[in-house]
Amino acid sequence: MSEFSDLIPEFVEESLEHLKNIEEDIIIIIEQGTADNELINRVFRAVHSIKEGASFLGLKNIEQLSHRMEDIFNLVRNDDLEFTSRISSSVLKSVDKLQEMLESSGVGDSFDISADLKDLEACLGEKPPMAAAEKVTAVEVGSAIGLDKYTFMSLKKQGKKVYHIQFELMEKENRNYSTPLEFFREIEKTGEVVQRTVDMELVLRDDSFTGEGIPLNIIYATVLEKDLVAYIFGIEDERVVELRDLSKVEEIFAVPVKTVPADLESEAEIEEEEEPAVKPMAAEIRVEMGEEDEDEEEEEDIDEIRDKNEYLTFLVGEEEYGIGITQVLEIMTLQEITKLPHAEVFTRGVINLRGDIVPVYDFRLRLQFEERAYDNHTIILIVMIREKKVGIVVDRVSEVIQLNRDQITDAPQMQQIPSEFVIGIGQKDGKFVVLLKVSAIFNIDEMAA
Repeated sequence: MSEFSDLIPEFVEESLEHLKNIEEDIIIIIEQGTADNELINRVFRAVHSIKEGASFLGLKNIEQLSHRMEDIFNLVRNDDLEFTSRISSSVLKSVDKLQEMLESSGVGDSFDISADLKDLEACLGEKPPMAAAEKVTAVEVGSAIGLDKYTFMSLKKQGKKVYHIQFELMEKENRNYSTPLEFFREIEKTGEVVQRTVDMELVLRDDSFTGEGIPLNIIYATVLEKDLVAYIFGIEDERVVELRDLSKVEEIFAVPVKTVPADLESEAEIEEEEEPAVKPMAAEIRVEMGEEDEDEEEEEDIDEIRDKNEYLTFLVGEEEYGIGITQVLEIMTLQEITKLPHAEVFTRGVINLRGDIVPVYDFRLRLQFEERAYDNHTIILIVMIREKKVGIVVDRVSEVIQLNRDQITDAPQMQQIPSEFVIGIGQKDGKFVVLLKVSAIFNIDEMAA
């Protein structure tokens, strides 16, 4: 049984809900007579979540069966395998078997799944998953994690970057998340956790791992750049390594070992000197900076230029824009948006964000830019505007930048953007960024009037 057995009830409840949705989506595909891309991707993500949760919790039978289902849907979504009635029948049988295992007292430990695996493997036809011997190790020896060529090329084909990440998940530092499973659900909104393992050897190899949290080895695929991945995970940039070419990857994930200054004599002083193993996420940054006691007047003036300013930048076409980082709660890849009748053209609809119904607006259409089809790089920024959560669709996210007061100048009159929407123009490393008053652009009260 898993060493994280206290998390299993949560995993079982979530996985049963996934299986219900998978079954419904497959029935829709059968009725339509065609494999709709959106439905196939949705099923893939659901199966992937079950597989990754089972892997993390050490539930081998569930992991193996869901992994083989994942192989099938990965091939289908990349047009390498046709979704036939034979496949749908086998997958539905596996859904029933997974449900049976999840509802059993041992969570599938005693089940014989050999016939189910054989049935799914037969569906793969000429595209069987790579054997263990064909695996290409993408990280240092002893990390107990690898990535096969097919998966890597499939992710690259989707326009994603692939990263190797090692860090220690400290629940006390990640205050937004009550459990590790909840943490993984959140980071999968911006990318795909391809593989994850609990790597106890990290505690021995790296002095910066305390052993108080969960030492994790992760392969993560996303459209985001390296610095934003580090920001979302709440870790240092050095802990994120991009895997560019698997055939040549022989990287040792070298993280500088922390040294204790000689003048620190007590353990209390050492704890005070060291940075936390995992930094808080975006929603916690203000607390970390000691701003939780700010008075209301200062808290409302979020667009004021200070001596040091931090902005999240994003692209719309070739232009780069920035908004105050303290307003950004989450960065999400494109989610299913429920349309609203009789809404403004820039109102894309609403999404369900952990029980909150959040309106989603298109940045391009709000400022009357030319409409552009959404793609793999399209991002939804979840921001806080006057104590309300709002989603803003942008072409792609760029980076997090820091600007001093003298790097920000007054904005000239701009043809496309009214002056009341602009804080100023930031200049860094030879490029210009338009800094926006997002609360003015998306004035919820005015738009609702």
